[in-house]
Amino acid sequence: MEAHLLDNLIAFSPESHTKRIFFDSGPVKAQVMGFEPGQQIPPCRMEHDVIFVVLEGQGEIIIDEEKRTIAKSSWVFIPKEKETRSLKAKTRMAVLAIQLRG
Repeated sequence: MEAHLLDNLIAFSPESHTKRIFFDSGPVKAQVMGFEPGQQIPPCRMEHDVIFVVLEGQGEIIIDEEKRTIAKSSWVFIPKEKETRSLKAKTRMAVLAIQLRG
């Protein structure tokens, strides 16, 4: 069993969003990402289902051109069939991302 204190894994950078992969085994890959206001992940396509959980802050998620506001304790499931997804921070934001590769 692995246990991680996510607060200890989150980092922020004024240059670009950060990510730290802390678990990568078999069907699951988990990472935390840190965003300063205005930083984003541009639209991309993923080969796996993904769950995003906002740990702190506020931003928006865009899935196939559908935009939603997300904030602390929000979670979003994105099936791999979706064409694009992106994240953009409105405030300093930390996000847990879990890829389900099974």
